[in-house]
Amino acid sequence: MSQAPARRPVPGARVPDGWVGLTVPMVPEGMRPTSWRRTLESVHPGQNGMDALPGHWLNPGDEIALPADTLLLIADKTATGTAVNTRTRRRYTTEDAHLTVALLAADGTLTTLWARHYARAASAFGQQVINKAGTLLTAHASPGAPPVVLVEAQRPNRRTAPCRHDCGADVGPGGGHLVGASRDAEVEHWPDCTTPAAPPVPRQDRTCDNCEGPGRGHEATDSSGIAGRVCAHCAREPSYALSFA
Repeated sequence: MSQAPARRPVPGARVPDGWVGLTVPMVPEGMRPTSWRRTLESVHPGQNGMDALPGHWLNPGDEIALPADTLLLIADKTATGTAVNTRTRRRYTTEDAHLTVALLAADGTLTTLWARHYARAASAFGQQVINKAGTLLTAHASPGAPPVVLVEAQRPNRRTAPCRHDCGADVGPGGGHLVGASRDAEVEHWPDCTTPAAPPVPRQDRTCDNCEGPGRGHEATDSSGIAGRVCAHCAREPSYALSFA
């Protein structure tokens, strides 16, 4: 299993009456950082990707509270090799996806209701998954409540960024905590803001969510349906070739 992340309690957070506490499953050792966890709340058959199965993102290692009978959708990915885009001739990493739907019981345990392996990660939001999600939600209607985070696990930042609070300092790579996802993500100091003893780390130019090269002037969606911003080169790649960690 992956090494346990650093954690910090959320001041004033508590388990609401009748809810259940659990630790969001960690990403297994060797799996890709593009693996993810989220609640499964409804099905929108006319949509694509994440929009077809809306829910709330869950951070691995967080201690959270949810109503019993909430369904969790879990995707663990591994690198399966590399391929070359026939149009751009650029090489990219191919991924598979181990998809699991689990039911949160009143005692805080997760029971697997359905699991499948997909050779291509993009298939994790195909019609088979959408249909199965609809069947499971018919049998286990979603309470539809967002999770309450009791204890946060650190999500280290990869790039220098300004702290989202008013401390006036930048946060160097690995020294902060990501809040939010994709283009809405912000960075804050971990575990809290302090006055830096040294001058702030020089702020880096904003880079592509896929290749981390210069430029992010184009909107794109990666193989998991996550929205982001990419450079001109990556904007020409198909979605299955993109991966926003």
